[in-house]
Amino acid sequence: MKRKKSKSSKFSLIISLLIVLAVIISLVLVFKPFDKKKTTTSDSNTTPIKVDPSKSDTIISSSSVVASDDTEKAEHAGDAGWIKLSAKGSGEKFTNLSTANVTIYKAHNVQVLKTATSSHPSLQILPDVMSQYPDALIMNASGFNMETGDITGFQINNGKLLTNWGENKRANEAFIINKNGSMTTYDSTTPASKILANGAQQSYSFGKILIKDGKVLPSDGAVNWMIHSFIGNDKDNNLYLMISETSAGYDNIMKQIANLNLTNLVLMDGGGSSQMGLNNQAIVASQDNRQIGDFIVIK
Repeated sequence: MKRKKSKSSKFSLIISLLIVLAVIISLVLVFKPFDKKKTTTSDSNTTPIKVDPSKSDTIISSSSVVASDDTEKAEHAGDAGWIKLSAKGSGEKFTNLSTANVTIYKAHNVQVLKTATSSHPSLQILPDVMSQYPDALIMNASGFNMETGDITGFQINNGKLLTNWGENKRANEAFIINKNGSMTTYDSTTPASKILANGAQQSYSFGKILIKDGKVLPSDGAVNWMIHSFIGNDKDNNLYLMISETSAGYDNIMKQIANLNLTNLVLMDGGGSSQMGLNNQAIVASQDNRQIGDFIVIK
């Protein structure tokens, strides 16, 4: 009897040990995944986060805010008039500073005319404009609606407002020439009333501000594979007209114009609209002989 009891006790002990071992193994299997998950979460917190540069307060970016006011618009600005630009220093009236991928002309101590004088200007091709101004440097400028012919963006000529901010959401920036001959840029956060009060005489608008107050802004994709036109100025009040080649690339363009030390640069219309001529000779012909609504003319 005693022997049987001993065997039974040993058997019970073995069973108890097996149960304890099974519990320990179960606990290990249950909690191990949680530990692994916890470690993974910790690792993910150390992974670099991609930051949108446009959200950084160290970078100037165009605003989507559209300032509203009740500035009266003009149906027509009258005959296109000239503005005299007085630049510091000396130099030729037109200087060819072209690079491998960018046609660049610097204009020194010149007069400037904007051809668009209404919100629905007459469309013209470059040879037509060159025949009117045979001794001038001419380039396409503001964009236009190819279906309606209406000019796009923020438009002023002869000091009269033709189209205001918000009438075309694609154009919230503008290159401005003031009646005193100075040049600057604005975005849609500044109301038309203030821009006019500051002396705006002409505006050219379609694409993004690429350089503002000497600071190059990050690419937002607006400069893509197409041919692009640009208008800019430097600190000495020289005016620059530029057209980049197809697929020149934003970074490549900025490297090639870095030595110009531009104060402002604004993207104008591109593709088939891009065209430039000097002294009645085409320098960059339109890819499709396109009629457009706005040219900048310099003499």
